[in-house]
Amino acid sequence: MNGWLVMGAFLAIVPPQEELKPGLIGEYFALEGDIEDFPALPANKKPSLRRIDTQLNWDATAEKFAGTDLTTHFYVRWTGLLRVPKDAKYTFFTESDDGSRLFVGGKLVVNNGGLHAMEEKSGEVELKAGEYEIKVDLFQNEGEVGIKVAWEAPDLAREMLPGSALYHKMDKDLDK
Repeated sequence: MNGWLVMGAFLAIVPPQEELKPGLIGEYFALEGDIEDFPALPANKKPSLRRIDTQLNWDATAEKFAGTDLTTHFYVRWTGLLRVPKDAKYTFFTESDDGSRLFVGGKLVVNNGGLHAMEEKSGEVELKAGEYEIKVDLFQNEGEVGIKVAWEAPDLAREMLPGSALYHKMDKDLDK
């Protein structure tokens, strides 16, 4: 909301805060051939599907992944903001089939790469209360696919990353 902020004898215009919407933006890329690691996508590669996902919590399946038409040879990138409720050391977990990784504030926190069945890895990071950019990657070669992302901290029991902590900046195509 635009407004005036009186600071001593000065008037300053306060810029509007970017509107945040619940969930992460998921970009789903269908790929050709075997995938053994996180792909390096060409800058001009467009996703097969873009949508808002409010939580990353899918059991392993050999069927179509998470309501999409994707079963094999694909990559998903979820991006947005993570709202951290208090200052603490947070432990993040990704459990995935095949590879996954999680970045908070541009820092790799969990690397669960490689070809494998559902497998969990974790990483810790010291965070202050506030909002951080978050990115989660998943790649799928063949067989089953699934991903679950969780966190815990002192005084915060382990739980799936809740929808109440995941946001994205308003997207003109997805937030109509």
